[in-house]
Amino acid sequence: MVDIERAISQMHSEPEDNKFVFPLDFFKARHSPMYDASRLQLIVTLARQRLKGDCLDIHPNATPEDAKKAVCSYSPGIAGARLTRGIRLGGQELDRRDVLKAAAEKMRDTDAGVFRDVIRGRALDLICVAASKVQYLRPLFAAPKIAKEQEAMRESMAELVDYVNQQSRESIPDSLIDALGSFSSELLQNTQDHAVTDHEGNPYLAHVEGLILGWTRLNEELFSEDFSGNDLLRAYWGAESGATDSGLTSLRVFEISYFDSGPGLVSRFTGKLVTDMTIKQERNELLQCLQHNVSSKHQDAAGEGLPLVLSELSKIGGLIRIRSGRLSVFNVFTKGDTQRNHFEFEDWTQQPLAPVQGAVVSILVPLRAE
Repeated sequence: MVDIERAISQMHSEPEDNKFVFPLDFFKARHSPMYDASRLQLIVTLARQRLKGDCLDIHPNATPEDAKKAVCSYSPGIAGARLTRGIRLGGQELDRRDVLKAAAEKMRDTDAGVFRDVIRGRALDLICVAASKVQYLRPLFAAPKIAKEQEAMRESMAELVDYVNQQSRESIPDSLIDALGSFSSELLQNTQDHAVTDHEGNPYLAHVEGLILGWTRLNEELFSEDFSGNDLLRAYWGAESGATDSGLTSLRVFEISYFDSGPGLVSRFTGKLVTDMTIKQERNELLQCLQHNVSSKHQDAAGEGLPLVLSELSKIGGLIRIRSGRLSVFNVFTKGDTQRNHFEFEDWTQQPLAPVQGAVVSILVPLRAE
C-alpha cells in the first residue's frame, strides 16, 4: 500500500487541474483485500476532494465497452463510478448511469448470494451502492438501512469465509467467525448511521460501503515493503512468511477489509475535520472511539464486536489495520499472546500521511501449514 499512500500524497500536493489518469488494471486487478480496499479509498478521496462531480479519467487506449466492464468488475471502480459523474476516455465522457449498467448483473448475483458468478480468483467483494436497485445486499442487510443482527450476520460470515477459504477453512476458528459476526453487524450498522453524511451531518448525494474478503498469498516482491514501516510489522512478516519455490518469501493469509465513503472515524465521532486538529489530538480521538463499549447502537452488548475480534486475533496471531483521516494504525499479535494490550495501536509507518476520505478496517489471519 506504499504506492497508494504515495498517490494520495501526490493528490494533495499537486495543483487541482492536474489529472489522475488510471489504467484499466487499476480497477479490475485483484491483489489482496487490504490492498484493494486501499485502492478504493484512494478513489473515494479523489472523488470527494478533487473531482467533486467531474469524471474519472481512464487511459484512452481502452474502448468504451472494455472500460465500462473493467470499472464495474470490482468495488474500487464501482465506487469511483458512483461518486463521480462517470468516466472519461480522452475527450469521450461516459455518463455514470450508463457505466453502472455494467455492474447490474454483478450486484444482482451478490444480492442473491450466487458467489460463484462474482468471485474472481479467491477474492469476493460485496459493495452496497446508494440508490441502486439492490443497495442493501441481503448477505449483509436484513432490511433497508438495517444491518443483520449478530447471529444472522454470523451465518453470513460463515458462508463467506467458507467460500473463499475452501482449502484452508480449518485454520480459521469458529470463535473468530462468531466475533466477525458481531463486529460486522455493528460496523455495517454504524456506516448506515454515520457514514452516509459528512462530519456536520449533511447527507451525501452518493455513498458506498461494504467489504472485500479472500484467501491471499502476499508475496515479497509486492508486499514486503508494506510491512517495513514499523519494527513490529517487520517482525511479523519475518515470523509468519515462508519461502516459495522461487526463493522469495510470502505470507499466506485470510483477509477481510471493510470500507465506507464517509467522513472518516474521527470526523464522524467528533463532528470536526481532522485538519482542524493536531495529529496528536486526532490520534487520541481515534483511540477513544475504538475503545471498549464505544458504539452508537442501543442494543445489548453494543460495542463488543471490536474487542471480540481483537481477543481472537491475540489467540491466533493476527493483525488489524485501520486507515482513516491522517492516520494508519494497527495492532498485531503473536499466537497465544496474553500480554499485549488489545488497544495498543501503533502507527503503520513513521511517515506523515495525507488525509483520506472514508475508513478502511482490515483484518489478517495467517494460514499456517501446521
